[in-house]
Amino acid sequence: MSEVWDSYFCNVNDKLASIRVDLGIRSTIPDPDRPWLLWVWVYFERPRPDGLSGSEEFDKLVALEDTLQAALEKKCGGVLAGCITTDGRREFYFYGSTPESFEETVKQSVGLSHGYKFDCDKQQDFAWAQYLNVLYPSDEQRQLIENRKLMDLLTEKGDKLELARDVHHWAYFKNQTDRKSFRDAIQVLGYRIESENENSDSERRFGICIVKHQEMTPKAVDDTVIQLFRASKSAHGEYDGWECQLIVDAKPPNKKFWRKWW
Repeated sequence: MSEVWDSYFCNVNDKLASIRVDLGIRSTIPDPDRPWLLWVWVYFERPRPDGLSGSEEFDKLVALEDTLQAALEKKCGGVLAGCITTDGRREFYFYGSTPESFEETVKQSVGLSHGYKFDCDKQQDFAWAQYLNVLYPSDEQRQLIENRKLMDLLTEKGDKLELARDVHHWAYFKNQTDRKSFRDAIQVLGYRIESENENSDSERRFGICIVKHQEMTPKAVDDTVIQLFRASKSAHGEYDGWECQLIVDAKPPNKKFWRKWW
């Protein structure tokens, strides 16, 4: 298990879900020493109406997770790869070296120690398919994770996010034809061209910067980024992030910029 964890929202089986995943292990898996997928579903005592966990259970669930992690690491060589919170439960997904004593360990850690109802099971997953195909975020979901980080940073700096402003976006392409295709598509959507550039040292050497005056609500930012991410991909290019001015009062914006890098 690494120290690089993050979370994102999505739908799982048509239900709202929050997924927390260890991003730091991506480059080291599949781990041949841990071929067993061990999962534990813990049912909340008082789930929220949307199926996620409530604040009143936060401390109990943290304590349960700590107990479960320590026990499965000791008995099964298990490492926690991620969790899905949805539909009134938290699903823990571990990868372990052996399934021996798994069920009894879960019973002791979850049921007897913390009093929660649970289900658990195991199967071999040599390819770590559950981690790669379910827990690990898609490219679009990674974009949304980065959006949230940058929005949080702006909030920490005292930004007045309720104020609309110009937002700059970058994208890069392998040839001028693809860049033109992207440019034509986004101009119809109300974006204006700020600049174009060429970097001979990059595989995607043809860059473009576009601008649009927009709201800074999380939904507005997410909708814009996904729109441009898909438009870039359709033109065989790569979306490269966004930048806006920091506004800490109703006066003209500060001259400091915040940029998301990929």
